[in-house]
Amino acid sequence: MKGDGGKGIWRKLVQAGGNILFSMLIFVIMLDPNNMILNMKNILFVLLVGYNIVFFRPDWRYLPHILLVISVVVLGYLFAEMQQNPVDMDTLLAVFKSFSPLILLLWISYYDVLKLSLIPAFIMCALLSVLYILVSASPIIREACWTLSARYDNVILLTFRSFYGFSIMGMYHKAMICMMFALAYFCYAFINYSGWRRWRMFLPFLLAVFTFLVSGTRSSMMVPLFLLGLVVYQRVRYSRYVRYLLYPVLALFAVSFVLLVIVLASETTEKSNMVKFAHLVSYMQLFESHPMYLLLGQGPGTSFYSEGFGEYTEVTEWTYMELLRNYGIWCVVIVAVLFKPLVTFYKYRKDNLTFVMLVAYFAYMLVAGTNPLLISSTGMMMVLSAYSYEWMLLHNGVGGGVAVSGGKKNGDSGGL
Repeated sequence: MKGDGGKGIWRKLVQAGGNILFSMLIFVIMLDPNNMILNMKNILFVLLVGYNIVFFRPDWRYLPHILLVISVVVLGYLFAEMQQNPVDMDTLLAVFKSFSPLILLLWISYYDVLKLSLIPAFIMCALLSVLYILVSASPIIREACWTLSARYDNVILLTFRSFYGFSIMGMYHKAMICMMFALAYFCYAFINYSGWRRWRMFLPFLLAVFTFLVSGTRSSMMVPLFLLGLVVYQRVRYSRYVRYLLYPVLALFAVSFVLLVIVLASETTEKSNMVKFAHLVSYMQLFESHPMYLLLGQGPGTSFYSEGFGEYTEVTEWTYMELLRNYGIWCVVIVAVLFKPLVTFYKYRKDNLTFVMLVAYFAYMLVAGTNPLLISSTGMMMVLSAYSYEWMLLHNGVGGGVAVSGGKKNGDSGGL
């Protein structure tokens, strides 16, 4: 009996150590996605992988997911060499590095990644909210923020944008979009919980919504509005009479939301849209000139001339077009690995939180289509969160997620 008690305490300590390391990695990725401020992202990642190797038994069922992605990248490189396309080796290594967090899938069953991301996301939203207020109030602080941001590869972008006559200052952090799951949970918890459980979520909810609303980019600014509408819908979707009144309102809201997105996206006089549309024209010209790229790809680490930048570039904001350019039809394998959790989410969609996560993850993948950060540590962290939530659904049924503590959920750390 005493021995079993000692083993239980040891397992909890081992799990706590892993949770702390994973939370620290998430926070560092959110704070310093470029790994230029703290220079701790690689160190924490290696420590976490090493810790998992020593203390946890890997789940080899996820090995094919990792091997499939790596195989497509290797094939893309081989096809590039076969076609004699110049490959920048630094960029190729960066691609492998971007996908490297997927190795944590081998131990994803031990971690509730969504739960572990809530405190880092809350801290980040608090820091960004305070910084936004200071930057708005003081030109001196604004100038200092501009200078420091430029020094660290524009990790924070300050913009003054005009939306049909309304001018606002925006402050966008590069890793903001990877806090989308946390924002979805804050919205869900604040609206669905009651009593103290609801009000303890008020500050995280308020700060997260504020941070996204003042981001200055169209997609990020509309995310909280979309998620709030989604959470309200899931709350009443099974109400027999309320939903008849609410459905027309939600339908009107959805149509208005889509129309707003289309209008903003098609505003060709807006500089960023002009660049994006010019990228698309260049992609079409590239595929017309080299139709073989649609089958084999041009290869990771290669470049093409884009009218959007007016020069040769190795990456643009059109993530899925980049995957098609680099890997051809084989990019479907990578996309399938990234989208796979959605299949499980859909099966358990009757669970309210799972329904919110289903739509939130799908919306993230849409937003990621115009964001070059999907194939990066921030994007892979979202993918790991989705796979972690999927594992809990498959092994605990509905009602998983943050309501269930991390680990194997049966007290077994699976130590070697």
